[in-house]
Amino acid sequence: MFCNICGSHVDDGQDFCHICGNFLKVNAENKITSNSGSNVNNINNFNNVNNNNNYNTYNGYRRKRNNNTVIILTTILICIVIVGTVICLIMYKSKNNYYFANTNNNANENLEQGTTTQSSNNTTTRGKYDTAIITDNVYYGLSINSDEDAYNLIKLDSVNQKKDDYPKDIIKIENNIIENYSITAVNLKEMDVDFAKEIENVVKTIYNEYPSARKYLTNLTLTNVDMSQGNLLAFFMPVFEAGFSDTPTGAPCVIKTQIELNSKFFLNSQRMDASVKASSKSGHFPKNATRYSPVAHEFGHYLSFIALLNHHSTDHIVVIDDSDVANINNIMLDFSKGDFSLQMIKEAYNNYLAKNPSNIQLDEWRGQISAYALAKDENGEYIYDETIAEAFHDVYLNGNNANEASKYIIDVLKKYVGG
Repeated sequence: MFCNICGSHVDDGQDFCHICGNFLKVNAENKITSNSGSNVNNINNFNNVNNNNNYNTYNGYRRKRNNNTVIILTTILICIVIVGTVICLIMYKSKNNYYFANTNNNANENLEQGTTTQSSNNTTTRGKYDTAIITDNVYYGLSINSDEDAYNLIKLDSVNQKKDDYPKDIIKIENNIIENYSITAVNLKEMDVDFAKEIENVVKTIYNEYPSARKYLTNLTLTNVDMSQGNLLAFFMPVFEAGFSDTPTGAPCVIKTQIELNSKFFLNSQRMDASVKASSKSGHFPKNATRYSPVAHEFGHYLSFIALLNHHSTDHIVVIDDSDVANINNIMLDFSKGDFSLQMIKEAYNNYLAKNPSNIQLDEWRGQISAYALAKDENGEYIYDETIAEAFHDVYLNGNNANEASKYIIDVLKKYVGG
């Protein structure tokens, strides 16, 4: 079969085009159908959005991912240097970013399927547990000269969605998170106020313990996920291309680093409570899991990513220029394969054995944390970053009463995240 965007030949059963990264939606007759939207909006006068901020004016184009063929083909031509590296990495199957609520570890669901197919500018037909927040806007024709320009774009994309119907109590909580913990954009629009306060407390607890975490996370947001993709509670997206410059290569480009919360659960506390309690009781999650603690798991992924950036001597990802591509390529391949995650786990394991001589094997040792700490992908390979995220989840929940493996892993994580 052939890609409906660029026309390249793709193998049957392939989820994404290997040339342009297009998500391939296949119908019952095994024919690829269009997954593109139809709205392209011209965005002007960005500097007038918020009276309290002096934003630069960006005169570019915004589209949702998988928009019409003309825009996508144009983008591919403009960004020819970056497409071969960064976009392929962004569209890779992020198997290690999932946090499933059920005890059937259906690890072959794909992150991009869960986010791109649900976005729409039409908010009038959304279900009761959907959010109006759009998380995958991409902007073109920008003038990006500094990190500040990139942060301003991310802020404005968030602020532009805070219309008159946006609850003031939620905006207050969002602003507290933004101002106190330096997360660039927070969008929890339809969330129950008490639940939103619990999320704020998770962030407070983590950032007080890890002050260096304030540097990289740009977005904490609700998102819509197709429930047919599995019981995905939340996920960490380390790299999402949010904007491209008006240059032949599209660089510098703006990168968002996001924690996204599935509205199907985070807008339905009863569903969330039942799902988390069942998974905790079964041992799939650490003991004492709560309706808000899966957010801590995703922050475990985030902290692991910071440790990886430090390992690669990288402190700059919100803007990627042509000269940054090779390094980002190495970082994302490492994150996808889990090499550095495994290195941290082995270091923690050896530290444990040094103080507690034992014949326990590595997988048995880390499997004491939870069943999900031994999550595998569809190829039967361990997703080692899930061990770190589950260890963090366990220590967040249970402190000194957490499993010994969790505590040793988090000691190593702290070492690499730094102060």
